[in-house]
Amino acid sequence: MLAFTPSFAALVAAAAALVGYAQGAAAPAPADYLIVGGGTAGLVLANRLSEDPKVHVLVLEGGGDGLGNVNISDFRRVGAAWGTDIDWQFPTQPLKYANNRTLTPGPRGKVLGGSSAINGDVFDRGDAREYDQWEVLGNTGWNFNSLFPAGQKSEHFYPPPADSDIEYVLSHHGTTGNVATSYSRNAPPIHDAIISSVANSGGFKSSDLEGGNATGIAHVTNARLPSNDTRATSATAYYFPYSYRPNFQVILHATATRILWSSTDEENAVASGIEYVDQSGVTRTASGKTVVLSAGTWGSPPILERSGVGNATYLSSLGIKSVVDLPGVGENLSEQTLVPMQWQLNSSLPLGDVTPFLLNVESVQTTVGPANLATAESLLNAPPPNLSPALYDAHKRLYQNHTTWVEDYIAVSTPAEGPSVLVMYPVNLHPLSKGSVHIVSSNGLEYPKIEYNFFQNPFDLFLMAAGCARAQKIASTPPLSDWIVAPIAPAANVNTIDALQDYVRSNAAYTNHIIGTALMAPRQDGGVVDPHLKVYGTKNVYVVDASVIPIEPAAHLQGTVYAFAEHAATLFKQ
Repeated sequence: MLAFTPSFAALVAAAAALVGYAQGAAAPAPADYLIVGGGTAGLVLANRLSEDPKVHVLVLEGGGDGLGNVNISDFRRVGAAWGTDIDWQFPTQPLKYANNRTLTPGPRGKVLGGSSAINGDVFDRGDAREYDQWEVLGNTGWNFNSLFPAGQKSEHFYPPPADSDIEYVLSHHGTTGNVATSYSRNAPPIHDAIISSVANSGGFKSSDLEGGNATGIAHVTNARLPSNDTRATSATAYYFPYSYRPNFQVILHATATRILWSSTDEENAVASGIEYVDQSGVTRTASGKTVVLSAGTWGSPPILERSGVGNATYLSSLGIKSVVDLPGVGENLSEQTLVPMQWQLNSSLPLGDVTPFLLNVESVQTTVGPANLATAESLLNAPPPNLSPALYDAHKRLYQNHTTWVEDYIAVSTPAEGPSVLVMYPVNLHPLSKGSVHIVSSNGLEYPKIEYNFFQNPFDLFLMAAGCARAQKIASTPPLSDWIVAPIAPAANVNTIDALQDYVRSNAAYTNHIIGTALMAPRQDGGVVDPHLKVYGTKNVYVVDASVIPIEPAAHLQGTVYAFAEHAATLFKQ
């Protein structure tokens, strides 16, 4: 199926059908697959399963359809949707290891398309060495050889114009998939200087990061249809063009609260459906032979816990009867952290308000350099407090294999007045510090308690400081240094590891790449789902979203989620 932009008439027809369900039309028949969440993963799975006209798929989506919302369609408005009615606005706890700061609510898409509708629009893939560790952890069949073709299946790549100076490798991309991807535009002249300075300071240039070796500096691909510069989401790619299917139904403004059980026999619990609250606050139910949670890293674990699946002792304290004692539910929250750094350039470049992004991705060894390598290894060899031995060993293997670990997300902005600004965001791609998400009551509409735990592990803080020092080195290396007047933040005298650690504590933020809270791993290692994505101790409950991903990719998350969901759909069909 070629990437498709639905006509206005098709969108209106789809909206009319959705509104009918949202306003409380007759309840649909029991579904073969009842999917909670019409987001990045949920709509991929629903689309693929509904390819069989005999299979009835019903999706419950907590938000609306998003049609006509320019904060979704216009890529230049990245971030404008955050804090609006299409954002769940999950509050998070103060950062106890980062000056006790409270960050703004973590944005998660509350709309058809989920976070693919409000994210940073980047579509890239991780490194083969990372995906292969998924299988080493005990998840048979989950590796680069399965995820790479699944990712290509999801992608319709549009190469840049023939006169473009942006390099790419066509075989690294899918060309007939559902999600439109492309590069922003021709690269501005400063990009050549940035790329050269990365190479001159010990890194190297990559023609394309998408083929399994995500190491080096290259231009980044966006989830965007180049013909009209509109964002591609899972809704535009996997639902709207297929909304004519009578067996593919969606109920909007349906906030799932808990799983309904027909049997709670020990270690063989059978789900019969989902309880949800509609837009009017009325509690309703939907039934399905197979229940799939695709409510996201912060959404799926609370539904499990309210349903009696989780740490039995903790659930008992909230008055919830245990159905499956599964302590891993809500644990292992992983989030890549970033730190903003800025430099004033020597002229106002005619780059416009938005320029293409560059990604520079490197191993720990390259980032910290020889002088700091012994310190980094010493910190890495101290077992983290909230990381299972299996996951800890996986991360050490990533280090030993020189796997990409630190990213610099590089852009240039031109304000309305004054010179242009170079921005780098060092990112820790594989944090050892793990957080959690847990309900605080049995109330299905109450937000859970979310703990990031950034920098609980000293290695993460040291690595972020080293990443900042590495960015400073790149900026001070010709030819890029010839473009720079002075640093803006941090100040020029903030240039030691100790000083940069203080800067990191005061300025670190999230990337919105959250995974791990319903971990795909053996049960004894804190796992929640098996390699078939079935929840341990249940017969017909599955989780298909980023919460099951065990190791972060060296990438922005959505490309991996699309690949993961495509592979999951293949497993379901088998």
